[in-house]
Amino acid sequence: MTNGVAAKRKSRRRPSKRERRNRQRLGFVLLTLIAALVWAWLGQDLRELSGISGTGPPRRGDAVRVVSWNLANFSGSSSGHDLERMREVIEELDPDVIAVQEIKDPEALAALLPDWELRLSSKGGRGRQLLGLAWRPDRVELLDSAEHPELSISGRVRPALSAYLRARDGGPDFWIVVVHLKAMPDSLPVRREQWPVLAEIAQGCLTRSPGAGDRDLILMGDFNSTGSPGQGSRGPALEQGELAELLGPLSVRRLSSATGCSAYYDGQRRDAWKEPSEIDLVWVRGLEESLDANTEVHSGTHCAASRCADFRSTDAYPVRDYESVSDHCPVVLDLRRADDD
Repeated sequence: MTNGVAAKRKSRRRPSKRERRNRQRLGFVLLTLIAALVWAWLGQDLRELSGISGTGPPRRGDAVRVVSWNLANFSGSSSGHDLERMREVIEELDPDVIAVQEIKDPEALAALLPDWELRLSSKGGRGRQLLGLAWRPDRVELLDSAEHPELSISGRVRPALSAYLRARDGGPDFWIVVVHLKAMPDSLPVRREQWPVLAEIAQGCLTRSPGAGDRDLILMGDFNSTGSPGQGSRGPALEQGELAELLGPLSVRRLSSATGCSAYYDGQRRDAWKEPSEIDLVWVRGLEESLDANTEVHSGTHCAASRCADFRSTDAYPVRDYESVSDHCPVVLDLRRADDD
């Protein structure tokens, strides 16, 4: 009996230093794999619960919040869009006005925004992608609006839509022009045709009643400013610079993005890695009492959550907002409540 116990104790020898190191390394690897799996499954939810999901500026305050959002061929189908998540994003952002693009079904948008009023374009180019405005009537009133088919290049692409809005309970009031210019790098020549037409539309707004003489103006939407083929990463900046020069006589300035991007697309590697771009732009004129010289816009959803870094999204491990809401992110502009006139 005594010999058996001694033999058993002898067989339980203390692991060597090398063996202990190997076990520690294996444990570390296993913990890393478990953490990666948990983050892949729950990362988006954890970011949202922790308040770093990046759905926009953390607080709205008393500002008048204007958002531009391309909703990626929105038809209201739950198979194409996560409607519950879209409602969550809109509730978190709490905007007063949304400039929307790529609306396929106006009734579905009205169902998504039951307490809002809508003004959408009647035309949407060959792809029937309507654009326009949604606003909360208890916070903002629409005094005038117009569709501008001249921007559609004989009906091939989307028109523009302009409106004169007045925030209730202390201003501001301003003109807004919503656009969705021709897409893809090889369509830069078409966008160059659209730019001077857009400038004429904006200039015409400033002389139109009921806001005639009001110099406060916002141009926003999907400008598709990708640059031309072969320009690489320099393309967007080159195109935006060219557009800024053409819009110069309007005395507008482009607001920079604090986030750094507004949409994602399939990267050059084509292996589920998504790359950021900044094609949803905001230009302003006037509004001096509502904006500072250093005012920026902020992008929400996956643009903010990823901090505009590349990310991988697959069927097995999708980035929720990118895959089931929109490849574009909401772009947020806050206006201090003031009467600029």
